[in-house]
Amino acid sequence: MFKHQFKTAGFIAVILLLSFSHCFAQSHTFAEALKLAKDEDKMIIVDVYTDWCGWCKKMDKESYNNSEIKKILEDNFILVRLDAEGNGTTKYKGKQYKDSELAAYFQVTGFPTTVFLNSESKVIEFTYDKYKYKSLPGYYPADEFKKVLEYFKNEKYKDTDLSSII
Repeated sequence: MFKHQFKTAGFIAVILLLSFSHCFAQSHTFAEALKLAKDEDKMIIVDVYTDWCGWCKKMDKESYNNSEIKKILEDNFILVRLDAEGNGTTKYKGKQYKDSELAAYFQVTGFPTTVFLNSESKVIEFTYDKYKYKSLPGYYPADEFKKVLEYFKNEKYKDTDLSSII
């Protein structure tokens, strides 16, 4: 009896995991993303989060799970999720970083935060209310996040203040 319950529970866990993994746009490891971005000439989005962050979970559910946003991401960006409190390590710009160190390098001070890198893995700077930024802090509902993605996709960051878009 216990073997049957264990097999059933395991089967259900696998189904839930597979179902959950298809809810969000495909995420890659940092190393994969750097290579793919260069090979496919796409920007990288680094979604910096923590496991305890309620706004991160809300953004995952309502923005990253939105069908229009998933399509924009798949067509134009390479997505990386970075747990700012994770134990992993990543090589970036020739240096090995712990996940928390990489989040600090990206000047992340709250969660969620979104960082945009160009296809050469350089952080994209942009202006908001005439101030220069290297990362976009905070939760954005799907309609606003879509505008943000279009802003970066169309390279508006080169000549347009983001505050005029959202």
